[in-house]
Formats: sequence, C-alpha cells, structure tokens
Amino acid sequence: MSEKENNPAEQGTQAEDDEESLRGDSSKEGGLADLSELEKIKKELELEKVKAAQELEVGEEEEGEDAREADYLQKLINLTIKFDHHLGMFLMPSYIDCGLKYDHRLVESYTTQLVTIQSFLRLLEKVDGVTREQVTKECVIKLRNVLQQVNKNMVKPLFKEVKLMKKKPKMENLDTFKENWNDRLLEFQKVCDFEYQILDVKGFQIK
Repeated sequence: MSEKENNPAEQGTQAEDDEESLRGDSSKEGGLADLSELEKIKKELELEKVKAAQELEVGEEEEGEDAREADYLQKLINLTIKFDHHLGMFLMPSYIDCGLKYDHRLVESYTTQLVTIQSFLRLLEKVDGVTREQVTKECVIKLRNVLQQVNKNMVKPLFKEVKLMKKKPKMENLDTFKENWNDRLLEFQKVCDFEYQILDVKGFQIK
C-alpha cells in the first residue's frame, strides 16, 4: 500500500487542491465570458452611437433644406409683389407721361396672373415635400412667362417709342421703372439659378 493511500490527510488535501483548481478554471472561464459579453455590448453601443449621429446629421440636413426652401419661397412671393407694384406704380404712369395709350385689359391680365402666382406660392408655405417642390417650379416658369409677355408687349414698345421722340418726355417714372425692373430681374435670375441652370430672365432687362 502506498503512502498516499495510507495517509487520509494527504488524500483530503489533494482533493481540495483539485476542487480549488476546478473552481479557478471555472472562474477564469466565467471571467472571459463576462469580458466577451462586455465587448459585445460595447460594440453594440458604438453602433448605436454611430447610428444616432447619422440620424442627427440627416435631421439637421433636412431642417437646413426646409429653411432654404422656405427662404426661396419667400423670395418668390416678394418678387411677384414687387413686379405687380412696378407695373401699376411706374410703368403705367410712364405711358401717361409719354402721351402713349396702353391696353388696360392687357395690363390687368398680367397683374391678375401675378396675383394668382402669388396666391399659389402663399398656399405652398403650408405644404412640404414633393408637392411643394413641383408646384414651386411651375410657379417659377409661369412667372417667367408673364414677365416675358410684359417685356414683349409693354416694356419694349414703350422704350422704342421714347427713343424715336425728338422731344423727350418727363422721364422720372420711366427711369424709376427701368431701375427697379432691371434690379428685380437680377434677383429673379438668382432665384431661377437655384432651381434651373438654363432659365434666363436677364434678357428681359432694359438696356
């Protein structure tokens, strides 16, 4: 019989050592499992953080886009008001100063169209998305078309007649109209450039 077999105390000690070793190994495995779980949670948190940052960036871009669209819309509304004002306050008096007749019904049709465009634009202030973008573009084109007709049928004929006059008429209203008309067209060109690259309105300016 061996010494170990003959010594119960030593056998007990060995058993305790083996049990402690197993507990140690189990503890290590548990610790590694805990670390692995923490790493997994850490990665998930990092992904959530990146996702949240991206969503915030998208939200800020959308807010910025909405602000730009609202500003764009307001500029268009102001331009329709100003063009309407210039026709009634400066162009019509210029015809009178020059002793020339003008078609009241034609002028009224232009101002009515300008007011209609303005009304549509004001309605768009309460709308967003694709509908607003599409209708806004249509309003820009319609406004350009109206100004093209005003230039062709009202502005050009007036200034052509003035050039042919030997005795120049009172020019105050005419000069004011020319200055404001040209300035508004430059503003409108900038608005057009925001949406269109080839939509020209500077060609309607008075030289």
